[in-house]
Amino acid sequence: MQYNVTCNKCNRTFTITANGGESLQCTCPYCGQSLFVNLPSQVSPVSPVAQQPINDQHDSGNQNSTQKILLTILIVLILGGLAVFGFIYWQNEKEAAQMELQAQRKAHSDSLMQVRAQMEAQEEAVQKQNEKRKGICSFLTSFYQKAVLVDDADANFYSRYLTDYCRRIVFGLPDGYDADVDESTMWWGAFGNTATEPDLSQLLRNLTVVPIDDNWYKVRLSQDGETEYRQVKVLSQDGHILIDDIR
Repeated sequence: MQYNVTCNKCNRTFTITANGGESLQCTCPYCGQSLFVNLPSQVSPVSPVAQQPINDQHDSGNQNSTQKILLTILIVLILGGLAVFGFIYWQNEKEAAQMELQAQRKAHSDSLMQVRAQMEAQEEAVQKQNEKRKGICSFLTSFYQKAVLVDDADANFYSRYLTDYCRRIVFGLPDGYDADVDESTMWWGAFGNTATEPDLSQLLRNLTVVPIDDNWYKVRLSQDGETEYRQVKVLSQDGHILIDDIR
């Protein structure tokens, strides 16, 4: 009798000839799978169930286990690669942030140093200017004490502290002096006050010199409650202070 057998590996059906009620072993003509078949004693439209040998079932289990292991390894490698990539990316971002922070700190430090250097330069310039003005004030004070606010001031001698321009302002002559000109009167008229009877002691006590700007200074002449001012312009020539103008 003929029986239809379905392979449990490739699921394809083929026909065998045998007696009913027998148990036999056959081979699938399509995939070569070895099958053990129990045939019914009577013809049945239902195809007999093919049983897979124990060895084949064991091999299939081993194959499934191997696939699971490989899949697990693949997943671990992917996750590990993602973790390594994420760590490298985080490390690079961290280093970039640190470098940017260092650059900002350096720029801030350089800016502070520049501001500090500018402030120090300004302070130094102001200090030099103050020292210069203080020296000129001392010069003018000494000039008035020795050459103006004294009896019989020697105008000819102290005119060495005037520029040629200032000598022309004071004496009206470019060079030398006219014997008929009262030098003391012209000298006092240029540097002194307008009081009818100057009190030299009071003028000396009240004498002050203050700077107006880089070259002009104000001399205070005060006596008997009356105060007058002379504005004096000074120049520096060859390291010497000279009076260049008087108002």
